Amino acid sequence: MPQAAINGITLNYEVAGNGSPLLLIMGLGGTLDGWRKELPFLTDHFQVIYYDNRGVGQTTAPTDFTAYSMEHFAADAIGLLDHLGIERAHVWGVSMGGMIAQHVALNYPERVQGLVLGCTLSHYTNDPSNIPTLPTEFHAEASNLAPEAWVLELMLSGTQKSAQQVMQDSVRFNFAPAFVAAHPDVIEEYIELGMRNHGPAHGFMGQWSAIMNHSTIERLPKLQHPTLVQHGDADALVPIGNGRLLAYLLPNAEFQLIPGSGHCYFIEQPELASQGVTAFLQSL
Repeated sequence: MPQAAINGITLNYEVAGNGSPLLLIMGLGGTLDGWRKELPFLTDHFQVIYYDNRGVGQTTAPTDFTAYSMEHFAADAIGLLDHLGIERAHVWGVSMGGMIAQHVALNYPERVQGLVLGCTLSHYTNDPSNIPTLPTEFHAEASNLAPEAWVLELMLSGTQKSAQQVMQDSVRFNFAPAFVAAHPDVIEEYIELGMRNHGPAHGFMGQWSAIMNHSTIERLPKLQHPTLVQHGDADALVPIGNGRLLAYLLPNAEFQLIPGSGHCYFIEQPELASQGVTAFLQSL
């Protein structure tokens, strides 16, 4: 796969398809392989650019945690577009990638055409009562914004475990239980790819430190980009209230519910998710 020297790191990326540029940004600990289910539905419509974030896969994983921030991640995304000579692109980010996509659009508004935010949030917190300027309409469902305690405990215990155990544990909070029971083949592939691409613990924790400092909730009402917010209604890691809050805060947003899907809705229902993205972006 091609690589580029960007912002002091070596960034691993891939380009496929033809059409308007679409930059895909993956979430915490995920590599570009996380988009494998989407690609068959996207490459006939878009020039798809996807890559390993700093800290994972074949991209550099700095040992200094100060090298991990949403500003760094957003600058890496823009640096990749610069490297490819792309002035403006659609951006689709999921989970942590959706947080990065928000910072890309906020910090480099002229570089983004359409925005898609999947299974993500506007402000990280374990205690929704501490969210600044939380709209009154969301006070009643504040409990739907934070994951249950077991989810974070299981996720953050991964640095002490084998790659296989980490991936097996992550199934519990990344997928809807009904999907796990019905599609053991997909889950097996997910675990095998995760084991093969398992990155260093310091890369994972560096990304996590960036998530803990993420907050766009006070800036999003000023973001004018047309935005599609997608969220599965069985998301245990980033509960669906976060998607609804994003759609409420963004002045030009549409909300698409992915029924019966967990956090990795883009793996569970790739055709439905990609069809929604394609229809939305092609309408702009």
